[in-house]
Amino acid sequence: MKVLADYHHHDLWESHELTMTDRFGWSLYRPIGMDWFDAGYWNFERQWHGDKVARQYLEPWGSDVDMGDHFLRYDSSHLRQLKMLTLQQARDAGLDIVIASVEHNHEGLARFASETGAHFGVHLGNVRFGNEADRWDLAEFGILTTKMTPPWRPHVTIHQEFSLVDFHYEPPPNSCGCVNRVLNVSSFVNCFAENGPAYAEFRDTAKSMPDMHWRVYGSYGSAPPDEYAAGNLDRCSSVATAMRASDVAWHTKQWSDGFGHVIHDWFAVGRPVFGSYGYYRNQLAGPLWVEGETSFDLDTKSRDEVAAILRHLHDDPDWHRTLCENAARRFREVVSFDDDAAALRSLLENVASDRLVAA
Repeated sequence: MKVLADYHHHDLWESHELTMTDRFGWSLYRPIGMDWFDAGYWNFERQWHGDKVARQYLEPWGSDVDMGDHFLRYDSSHLRQLKMLTLQQARDAGLDIVIASVEHNHEGLARFASETGAHFGVHLGNVRFGNEADRWDLAEFGILTTKMTPPWRPHVTIHQEFSLVDFHYEPPPNSCGCVNRVLNVSSFVNCFAENGPAYAEFRDTAKSMPDMHWRVYGSYGSAPPDEYAAGNLDRCSSVATAMRASDVAWHTKQWSDGFGHVIHDWFAVGRPVFGSYGYYRNQLAGPLWVEGETSFDLDTKSRDEVAAILRHLHDDPDWHRTLCENAARRFREVVSFDDDAAALRSLLENVASDRLVAA
């Protein structure tokens, strides 16, 4: 099976690779070359930025390797080779499936699929504010990695797979009952400091508990880095290692999470999460939250109450370790990448063999 998907999010693409390439043994490709943009097939953010965003995703790199019928590029973030197709190579490839993951590309990639005899579907994994921009009229199927009103096309709702070799559970590093025990509290919300109220809450709590170590990983965006900046990690395995080196997850994200890789990563490695349960209640990560057992809802607690819980975690390493084990166990109760992959494979094989029935 040959699948072409647009590329706009590193971890979403990794989930495609883990399922379609590693599990199914299929050939997965992404577009390369500005011909995709010039022909109107790739239109991500065209109306606001012209060709600037397209160049970020489509322009070749000097290190790309020409294999004749496709190009190869090494992805250092996930340590794998990516297969890429120019427009002409894609026309000649005999593709079975074409998937668009951003609504701006729905119409263009649907047109490309119809011109080449491939089956077109949409992948929805970002937060949804309504279905008006999603071209279900053009799609034969849907892959949903977020909660939304079910479409009228055949579809599956699955989690975006990530490596459980990387994001495995280990006991917290400071689980001893020693006198010098220090609690490491970390955030991996990218551009966290740009969210003024949420970041002010983090800083105020951190300043009130200076005997704990407070860290902010990822870009600060337009905000200046401060004393909590811990760097921007360029490999997923490095993120997993840093999460396991933490004792507590601080995750006050309330915007732009559909699937939510970071929140799922935290539960996979098994660390108690301090965050905003109300934001995740109706998302795929919602069932992971069990108040007082795997997580704590900051929106329902005063700063003094939050500080008391953190102090309890510091003073009672056995309770802390129990919460870590609870979080890791809850992830494995809620998420089954094996089941998700089986559902996805069934859908796409039915698509390719024209055995689809209406949802």
